Amino acid sequence: MNEDKPTVLDWFSRRLNLTEIFSLLTSYGIYYGELDSRKPLKEALAEAEKRPVALYSRWPRILSLIAVVLIGLELLTGGLLALYYLPTPDSAHPSLGTILRDVHFGDFVHQMHFWGAQLLILVLILRVIRYFLGSVYKAPRELIWVFGALLLLAAFHLDLTGRALPMTDQGYWSSVRALEIVGAVPIYGPLVHFLVGGDGAFITELTLIRFYVLHVAVLPIVAVTLIYLYFSTIRRVGLGDAKHGNEVQSQRVLRSQLLTMAIVLTLVFGLLVTLAVIAPKPFEREADPFATVPGVGPPWYLLAPFGFLEWMPSFVPQWIAGLILFLAFTLFLAVPFLDRSTKGSMGRWVALTIGLLIMVAWLVFTIYGGRVA
Repeated sequence: MNEDKPTVLDWFSRRLNLTEIFSLLTSYGIYYGELDSRKPLKEALAEAEKRPVALYSRWPRILSLIAVVLIGLELLTGGLLALYYLPTPDSAHPSLGTILRDVHFGDFVHQMHFWGAQLLILVLILRVIRYFLGSVYKAPRELIWVFGALLLLAAFHLDLTGRALPMTDQGYWSSVRALEIVGAVPIYGPLVHFLVGGDGAFITELTLIRFYVLHVAVLPIVAVTLIYLYFSTIRRVGLGDAKHGNEVQSQRVLRSQLLTMAIVLTLVFGLLVTLAVIAPKPFEREADPFATVPGVGPPWYLLAPFGFLEWMPSFVPQWIAGLILFLAFTLFLAVPFLDRSTKGSMGRWVALTIGLLIMVAWLVFTIYGGRVA
């Protein structure tokens, strides 16, 4: 009997650990069954396919897949913009003008990048809310909450650092207002100002360059790493809200995930194209650091802390208000370790009530911050 002719896959399998590479590449929502990296790829997949796993491509778990698609689109569009952008105060605004006017599809890519960032933040906020309401953070899934919260924080910083890069009047002063909010928070504020090289009053040449490095290199790496850690946690502890019996054979999961990712990519791309066409972000005039633009507030996702700081009485030192914000975020991050109640218990209802009150307060301060900005 003749042996099967070796394939290209077999050739590479003898020279590369394809199982480990495949496991890494599929750690972003495509497939999350654990593979034995010591075995060849075909054998490891055949073994994994015998173990049933829960589908991840159903609502509301699909929010994580949407976030992965949006991060991928942001990396792609941001990389294209970086080919023409010049990160200096004198060249930033003219280089954006060149992108919008002279580069083929430059304006389209810029609009896609802007709206993709806003949609990503919104999706991550909805994901954190659904984690809380669904108690997905319960042991042993505490890290799912922690990585989700940190990814949301990374998305905030990605958008914040990106706003100042074009050096437009709206983007410049919106970033200054955000840095003023950050500066009011003890520990965190001084650390951020040290990293960006300023005190928040002005965006200097050094600040702009550091914003650029953070925006195109440091923070994207952080975001991609957090996504990987999130799905690595899912591989280990499973889905906290998967119902019993809602599991299928692993070979169906991979096909389902690929199809779902293709559908999500199409829908998200279509939504971003629609927003880019019907609600394009205008190309504003160049910023003047010595001429404050009235009515410019912080980014929409920072209106709540801005409103809280503005609402605090004038006799309260700003550092106390900032300390309250710092403690609030620390408690937010530590929710899985504080809420040890069981489903249906009185403690769970208390935790749910407190969480809903916090959400309402956030919404109220967001509205108030928008009015006083």
